[in-house]
Amino acid sequence: MAEKKNVDLTEGVIWKQLLRFVWPIIIANVFQRLYDITNSMIVGNYISKDALSAVSACSSISVIANYFFYGVSTACGIMASHYYGAKDKEKLNEVVETSLIIAVICGISFTILAEIFTPALMAFSNVDASIYADAERYLRVYMLGNTFVFLYNITFFILRSIGDSRHPLYYLMISCVINIILGVIFVRYLNMGVIGTAVATIIAQFVVDIFAIRLIFRMKDIFSFDFRKMRINWDFVKRMATLGVPASIQNMLIGFSSMVVQSNVNLFANEVIAGVGVAEKVANWVHVPMMSISTIGTSYVGQNLGAKKYDRVQEGIRFCNIIATIITIILSIGVFWKAEFFISLFNKDLEVIKYGSTMVRYSVWGYIPLTWSHIYNGSCRGAGNVKIPLIIAVMTQCVFRYLFVVIGLRINFDIHVIYLAGVLTYTLAGLFATLYFKTSKWTKEAHLRP
Repeated sequence: MAEKKNVDLTEGVIWKQLLRFVWPIIIANVFQRLYDITNSMIVGNYISKDALSAVSACSSISVIANYFFYGVSTACGIMASHYYGAKDKEKLNEVVETSLIIAVICGISFTILAEIFTPALMAFSNVDASIYADAERYLRVYMLGNTFVFLYNITFFILRSIGDSRHPLYYLMISCVINIILGVIFVRYLNMGVIGTAVATIIAQFVVDIFAIRLIFRMKDIFSFDFRKMRINWDFVKRMATLGVPASIQNMLIGFSSMVVQSNVNLFANEVIAGVGVAEKVANWVHVPMMSISTIGTSYVGQNLGAKKYDRVQEGIRFCNIIATIITIILSIGVFWKAEFFISLFNKDLEVIKYGSTMVRYSVWGYIPLTWSHIYNGSCRGAGNVKIPLIIAVMTQCVFRYLFVVIGLRINFDIHVIYLAGVLTYTLAGLFATLYFKTSKWTKEAHLRP
C-alpha cells in the first residue's frame, strides 16, 4: 500500500509524473511559508511593533542552523534517491539509519553552540537596546528546537527521495495548524510574549517528527529497520559530508551575509527594521515554486541517473525550468501589485507598511533569474556536483551582497541600498548558474544536457 503512494520518477510520462509529484511539494512550501510568517504575524498583531522589530532583528540569526541542516538533508535525499532508483534496498536502509542518527547528534550540538554564542551573534547584528531583551529571549528559546528542525528536514527529504511528497505535505499542514493555535493561545491568552511563539514552534515540529519517523519505520516494503540495531555507516557519513557540507557552507555563508545585511538594517529606525523583516517574509512567497520544483529536480535527477535514463534527465530539467519560471513571473506580478495589503497583515503602522511594500517591490524582480539558479544548481547537486553551485552562490549571494551593502551604505546611508542589494544579488546568481549549466563540459558529461 505504501508503494502505491510513492511516485517512481524513472517511469511514465515525464510531465505527468513531475506534476503528480510537484503539487504536494508546492502546497507544502506554501504552508512552510505560512509557518515561517506565523510568529511575526502573531507578534505584530497581538504584542507590539517593537516586539515585531525584535523578532525581525534576530531572524537572520535564528535560521543559521537551518541553513546547515538543509544542506545535509539535501545530501541525504540525493543518496537515498540514487539507491531507491537503483533498487538497492540494503544501502537505502543504511542511508536512512545514518541520516536519522546524524540529525540527532548535529541538532543537539548546534543547540549547545547557539546558546553559548547568542550574545556574540546579537552584538554582531547591532540589535538595538530597546528591543534587545525580547530578541534574546525569542532567539534562545527558538534555538532549543534545533534537533526537531533537523529531524523535520531529514525525514521530509527522505520521504521525497522515494517519491512520497504527500506525507510531508500532510505533516506540514498539521504542524502549521498546531503552531498557529498554540502561538495565539500562548501569546494572546497566556501572555507569554515573544517566547510563546518560539515554544509553539518547537512543540509543532516535535509532533510532526514523531509522525514522520513513525511512517518511515512502518514502510516495510521499502525499509527494514530494527530500532535496536540502528548504526552509523561512516562511509556514508563521509559521502554525506562530501555532498552536503559544501551546500551547508553555502547556505550558512548566505545566512551570514544576511546577518551582515540585517546588522546594517538594525541601524535604522524600528519601523524600517519591522518593514524590511516583514517584506522578506512576504516576498519569499514568490520563492515557493522555485524551491518546490528545485526539490523535485534534485530527486528526479538522482533517481533517473541511478537508473541510467539520461534522456529523461534532460527533458525533466527543461520542463522544471519552464514551469518554475512561468509561475514565478505570475506570483511576482501579484505580490508587486498588492504589496501594501500583504505587509498590513503583519502590522497596521503606516511607516512599517511604507518601508515593507517598497522592499517587496524591489525584491520580487530578482526572483525570476533566481529561479534559474535554483533549478540548474539543484540539478547539478542531484548529479553529485556541489562545488560549482557553492562557488556561484558564495560569490553572488555572499561576497557581492556584502560588498554592495557595506560600501553602498558608506557612500549613502539610505535604505534603498538594502533594497537594491537583494535584486542585484539574485539576478547575478541566476545569470551565472545559467551560464555554467549551458556551457560547462561537466554538465554535458554528466548527461544533464544534450
